[in-house]
Amino acid sequence: MRLITVQPIRLYCLLSMTLGLLCTTHALAYEETLQSARQLLDQGDANAAYEQLKAAEVEHSGEPEFDYWLGVSALRADDVTHAMMALDRVLVIQPEHAGARMERVAALLQLDQRRAAEQEIERLEALSPPPEAQAAIRRFKEVIEQRRRGDNDPQHNLSLGVALGYDSNPQRYSSDIALDPLPPSLRSVVDQLIESGALEPDDPSQLDDVTFASRSSLYHRLQANYRGQYPIDERSHWLFDATAQTQRYSQDSAEEIDLTLLQLAPAYQRELSNGHTWTLQPSVLQGWGGADQNPLLTRWSLSGRYAYTVGTDSQLTWQLSAQRNDFDNTLSDYDAGRLGVELITPLTHVDLRWQARLGQEWARGTGNQQRAGGDLNHWQVGMGVDMPIGERQLIRGDVGYRERNYQDDVNDITTRYQPTARKEQIWEARISWLYQLNRHWLVETSANYEQRDATIEFYDSTRLQTQIGVRYLF
Repeated sequence: MRLITVQPIRLYCLLSMTLGLLCTTHALAYEETLQSARQLLDQGDANAAYEQLKAAEVEHSGEPEFDYWLGVSALRADDVTHAMMALDRVLVIQPEHAGARMERVAALLQLDQRRAAEQEIERLEALSPPPEAQAAIRRFKEVIEQRRRGDNDPQHNLSLGVALGYDSNPQRYSSDIALDPLPPSLRSVVDQLIESGALEPDDPSQLDDVTFASRSSLYHRLQANYRGQYPIDERSHWLFDATAQTQRYSQDSAEEIDLTLLQLAPAYQRELSNGHTWTLQPSVLQGWGGADQNPLLTRWSLSGRYAYTVGTDSQLTWQLSAQRNDFDNTLSDYDAGRLGVELITPLTHVDLRWQARLGQEWARGTGNQQRAGGDLNHWQVGMGVDMPIGERQLIRGDVGYRERNYQDDVNDITTRYQPTARKEQIWEARISWLYQLNRHWLVETSANYEQRDATIEFYDSTRLQTQIGVRYLF
C-alpha cells in the first residue's frame, strides 16, 4: 500500500479555502435574506418580511443592520413590542443610528407614549438630519400636536344597555341546609313549655327549623354609563363617571336580591413630566334592594391611582382606596381600606393582566352591636387575558382567588350557636365575548363561575351566571 503524504502548508491552505467558502456562502445567504425582506417591504408585504427575518433572528441578533430591518418589518406587521426590542439593540451598538431612532419614534407614537416620542425627536434633531428626515420629523410633531389638541377638547361617552341572564344561586346559599332558630339550651326549655301547655305560640311554625336553599332564576338588567373628560390644561383633566343600573329576578324566591344602583365619581387626573399619571377620585354609591326597593347601602369612597409604563409598553398601576359603608341595617356597617396593583402586558396577539390586592375592613360597633365576625382582612390575586379576533371581536378571560379571614368567632344561627372561626376561600372564573357590530352597537355574552369554601358550612356555595346583552354607544 502506498502512503499519501500531505505537507502541512498544503493542509493549511486547504482548510483556509474551505473555511473561506463556508464564510462566503454564509455571507451570501445573509445578504439574500436582507435583500428579500427589503423587497417584500417595498411590495407592501410586511408580514412575510417579518416572518422571514424573525426566522433568522437567533443567528443574526446583535448585528445592527439586521436588527434595524427586523425592527422595521415588525413595526409594519404591528408587533410593536418586538420592533422596540430590535431597535433598542441597534441603538445600544450605534447610538447615532438615525434610522433606528426614526422608527422608534413611530413605534412610541403607536403606543401613544408621546412624551417618550418627543424626547426621541430631540435626540434625532441633535444628529443634524437630512431634509427628508426633517420632513418626517415635522410630520411626527404634527401627529403629536393633533393628539394633544384632541386631548384638550372635552370628550363625552354615553352608553345604554340591556341584558338577559340566568343565575344558578342568587342568594349564595349552599344546596339545602336546615338550621334551628333557637340555641340548644333554649330549645329544650321552649319544647318543655309547649308540651306542658304553659306556652302557646300564635304560629308554632315560627319555632321550626329554618331551611335555606338556593333557587335559580332568570333576570334582566338595564344599565346606563356616562364618562366625560374636561381638559384643564395640557397635562390636567377633570373626569366624571356616572352609572345607573337596575337588576330584577323573575322568581319570587330571589326578589330579595333585586337591586338598583346609582354611582357618581368625579376625578382629577394629571400627567407628570416623566409621563407618569396620577388620579384622585372621590365617589358616592347609593343602593336600593328587595321587592320594595328600600334603601340598602350608601358608600363613600376616595381612591388614588398612580400609573406608568414599565419596559417597552407594559402599564403598571398602583391604587390606594378608603371606603365608608352605611347600611340600612346598622349592624352591617363597616369601613375599609385597600391597596392594589395591576400590570398590563401587551404581547403579539394578546394582552395579559395581572392583579393583586390587600384589604382590611373594620366593623363598626362592639360585641353584639356589630356584624358577625367583626373585622376582616382579605387578599386576592388574579390574571386575565384579552384576545382580539380581527378588528371587531374580543375574547376576554379572567381567573381569580380570594381569601377572607374574620377576626372574631361567629356565634349565631349559621354556626348552630357554636363559636366558630369564619374563613373563606373563593375561586372565580369569567369568560366573555364582545362583538362590535358597528360604531354604535356592541353585543356581549359572558359566563361567570364562583366557588366558595368556608369554615362555616352555611357559607359554602357555588354559583354560575350566564348573560347576553347589547349596548348602544352614543
